[in-house]
Amino acid sequence: MSVKGGEELNAGAETARGGWRRAAAWARSRSLELSLLLSLWFLYGCAINAANLEAFNLQQAGVEALAERGQFSLEGSTLRRFQIKVYRDGDKPFGDTFLYEGRQYAAKQPGQFMAGAAIYSALRPLGLSYATDYLLAAALVTFFTASLVTAAAALAVFCAARELIASPPARAWPLACALAYGLATTGFAYSGVAHHDQIASGYLMIAFCLAVKLARGRFEGRGAKALLLAACAGLLLGLAVTTSMLTAVLACVVGLYLVASCGRSALVPSLAGAAVGVAPLLIYNALAFGNPLLLANVAGGYTDTYLRLDLDDLPGKVSIYASALTAYAPVFWAGLLGLAFFPRESRRERLVVVAVVALLLVQVLNIDSDGGCQYGPRYLLPGMPFACLGLAGFAHLRAGASRLAALVVVILAASFSLFVNAVGAFCGAMYCTPEAFAPRHYLSMLGRGEWAALPLAAWLALPLAASAAWLARAAFKRGVTATEEKIELTPDSAL
Repeated sequence: MSVKGGEELNAGAETARGGWRRAAAWARSRSLELSLLLSLWFLYGCAINAANLEAFNLQQAGVEALAERGQFSLEGSTLRRFQIKVYRDGDKPFGDTFLYEGRQYAAKQPGQFMAGAAIYSALRPLGLSYATDYLLAAALVTFFTASLVTAAAALAVFCAARELIASPPARAWPLACALAYGLATTGFAYSGVAHHDQIASGYLMIAFCLAVKLARGRFEGRGAKALLLAACAGLLLGLAVTTSMLTAVLACVVGLYLVASCGRSALVPSLAGAAVGVAPLLIYNALAFGNPLLLANVAGGYTDTYLRLDLDDLPGKVSIYASALTAYAPVFWAGLLGLAFFPRESRRERLVVVAVVALLLVQVLNIDSDGGCQYGPRYLLPGMPFACLGLAGFAHLRAGASRLAALVVVILAASFSLFVNAVGAFCGAMYCTPEAFAPRHYLSMLGRGEWAALPLAAWLALPLAASAAWLARAAFKRGVTATEEKIELTPDSAL
């Protein structure tokens, strides 16, 4: 080898070592965020259970149809579990599928199926399919879609809360907000289901986090990067709409905040990103129903999902949802209370959170459907991360007695919520007797030794333990090293 060639080889090796050192230093500076993400993701993976995978087979049927047969309609599967019947109650559809011009479709937005099909298509070359091992294939599709998005949404709650707490170091309350959403809301119960509302809720929260960081000038002086992140926020908002119509109005609220806070420079990239995100929905509607604006629930005639005002029915609906929130996620109420203590400089963000929760409530209180078989108030899934973000307001309390009282309230509400939703996460979210308290039924089952299979638990238990230990170490770590502090202060490292 020539001297010149040796020098080039050494230079390349030194560059690679420098890259690894920078990556390791960045990982150390972001140890809390990374360990939080991994801990929740692995926990959600461990909780994925056979009861959910069997009960929510429609979520996998759409994936199978798209990946195996290249079609949006569901008919034609050779697997019995995907041969789903179409039911009607007179002239009204009854169930989650319907016939349109002789083809069978799910009464869902296509985003969940498209995301799942991308994962499933990567599994097939490895010899894994629904036909060879349904539970494992469905669990992995869920793990890399709903579980990952939910963990990322919890991280987004953490990052947004840290931005909204003015007095550094902001660590304890942002972490409390993230864990409250990730473990103490129905988001945990649905983290093991490749569910459209759950996935869209995650997209919405991550987009809001990016918008908050852009609005707070985190990327000031980094014009190209700021424009790229505005486009990413818009993309996520578009994907949220493509995945669940429940988030459509809420995505508009977050989009308006993004543009209003970041100026006209964010308008074009955010709109471009949103157009890309919503394009799959328009294409699906055009191919399936002949009109890009004709949604599946409209094509199927699901009138119980149409918005209408019924003042006679409103008090009953309010009572149902208030009771469900109190029984399954009382931490939601604590989060709304915390919004009252946000400082003046966070008034825009508080307005967005209030608007998201309020508009979501307006929607669910003014449709006939109440979500059917569900664990807790499923239709309120998009509001859960925003409500938990409100817990950050308690960090601004000055009086010791007030802060102690707030801490006690949050701990009590979160502890009860965690227990209830952990039961749902490990036992199943398909509960068809909503008037009864689901955990009581599941605890009775567990007492009889009736456990649902957990396809990924054996594989993820060790990574979960390691990431949880890393999270505990990062959470109680004091200070940062000089290298980490330098990285912490550079705009490039902002999450």
